[in-house]
Amino acid sequence: MIINILVGLAVLITFFIGYYLLSHLNKTMFEIEVSKNPRLTRVAKSGGITSIILGILGILSIIIQNDIFILIVLLVTTFAGTILEMVMMNIINHPKR
Repeated sequence: MIINILVGLAVLITFFIGYYLLSHLNKTMFEIEVSKNPRLTRVAKSGGITSIILGILGILSIIIQNDIFILIVLLVTTFAGTILEMVMMNIINHPKR
């Protein structure tokens, strides 16, 4: 029961991150104009789409109730979020590359 609540919370966070990244493609994010930075645009678009897909897989894992599938989805979501954060921090710290 508790694992379903935690996976549901992770799915909500993942959907929020995906929505945030996709909704800020034409706005300022971290004091950088996203539409004027092609690297940040690509990362925000691909990260947002990946987050939405992983959120859908998380909902599917809650429905199926397969522990291995839940574990795989949570691990992939964690790694994808970590990689996304590292790439975005690289772009923010080195915007002129």
